[in-house]
Amino acid sequence: MTAGALGAAERERSSEIGAASSAVSAASTIYRTAYVAIALGIVALAASAAPDPAALALDRFLGARIVATRAIPLHLGAETFTAAGAFSGGLGWLGALTVYVFSLGSEAIARFVTIVATLATFALVELRARRAAGRVYALAAVALAAACALGELGIAGGIVTALFATGLAYLLERPGPRTVVAVTLLTVIWCNVAPQGLLAPAIAICLVAFKRVDPTDAVAVAQRRWGRIACAATALAIFATPALFSYPLLAFEGLRVDRLLSGIVAYHPMDVAPLAYRLGFGLAVLAALATGTVRGREDRIPLLVFAAMLALANGAYVVVFGALAAPLLAASAVAAFGKLGNQTLGSVRGDAVAGACVLAFGALLAWHFGAAAAPPPGFALAASLARDSQPHRLYCANVDWCDAALAGSPRVRVFMDGRVAAYPNTIWDAEHDTRTLKPHWRKRLDDFRVDTLLLQKDRAFATIIAMSGGWREVAGDASAVLYERRAVRR
Repeated sequence: MTAGALGAAERERSSEIGAASSAVSAASTIYRTAYVAIALGIVALAASAAPDPAALALDRFLGARIVATRAIPLHLGAETFTAAGAFSGGLGWLGALTVYVFSLGSEAIARFVTIVATLATFALVELRARRAAGRVYALAAVALAAACALGELGIAGGIVTALFATGLAYLLERPGPRTVVAVTLLTVIWCNVAPQGLLAPAIAICLVAFKRVDPTDAVAVAQRRWGRIACAATALAIFATPALFSYPLLAFEGLRVDRLLSGIVAYHPMDVAPLAYRLGFGLAVLAALATGTVRGREDRIPLLVFAAMLALANGAYVVVFGALAAPLLAASAVAAFGKLGNQTLGSVRGDAVAGACVLAFGALLAWHFGAAAAPPPGFALAASLARDSQPHRLYCANVDWCDAALAGSPRVRVFMDGRVAAYPNTIWDAEHDTRTLKPHWRKRLDDFRVDTLLLQKDRAFATIIAMSGGWREVAGDASAVLYERRAVRR
């Protein structure tokens, strides 16, 4: 070959290398732009999201009570006139105290803490997905998980449950002696923060107990053994709460998946999380169908099915479904369409710089949206009972409205509030039967000396009360109407 031909070949090779380098650089730029854009979008959603009014009000009430008495309340107090003294087990005491402490500062601080929790959740989703599918599919997994979180990104929202769940899954996917210690501590904290800590053993079982390994692979066998030890550790850790052995039963009712609570609390996904259910859950189902999620990886089935059943049992857990299922779907996508998963994009340093910038942006947004959000209809009416400084014996058609009444006025006593787990089944029945106008509903109101009703507007109960003697409408909004009667001796 002549020198000219060699030179031409060398130039052509250099040109190809340059083109390939340019393509990689362009792909990296597109990836990093998408990475930052998704992160900024998530932060903006979290910063502007309305708080969960029921959870926030109840946490503030319980947190203030813990601080005032310097003790964890294990029983319902005089704030209820139907079940005072019923055992509550201090369910969620640590979460309530944490929310109360942050609420003592400005709203901006609480929003920023929520933004940090949100970013941590999606960072763990991305890391789990990246392990199995690479950066491109991991980014898609974050977008899918974010779609499942719509409506749950506010203060005291469901994103906290998703953070614990995905943190536990991240640890259990690489089991070892340190993992056992970490998941035990995480489960103990979770169980004291919220009743959703009861989900920890179920998540651990789904991730570990059904996993198949090659018996000749000593490392895999050891990991499976440590994983099973971690499962046992999470099962024992759920008893490390003030409720002790009563925690599982109380926490199960606190999950609000018991159908005996039908008509007392909302749990249908279309009522609780309509946008996340339509968009995020729907996209996840389509992705599962498109990628053949379980093909060759039967060990994914338990966690995917468990997360889906949880989301369908109560729409508040669609966010948990997204956090747990998105990495599994990313792994299926790379198996079905592997080309994108092989690309090397981004870097740890770039992730750190992007994360710091996004966090700074989150701080600015938290300050911008720092004004306290007005409570939504129904909750605002309940909170307004504090203005007249009078005692009230309150019945709420939506038990969560009563949380706002308790947080707003120390002189309000309620028929039932959002701590449904602590109330006996007889009160559940009385609450439901009264709201649905079953026989003797008037007698129940009289027997319990109820003098204030907060009812859903334009419903049969409100219509009948409006036509009944002795009751008068004192306030109303788009969702609810407040009635009082003075003839009942308090």
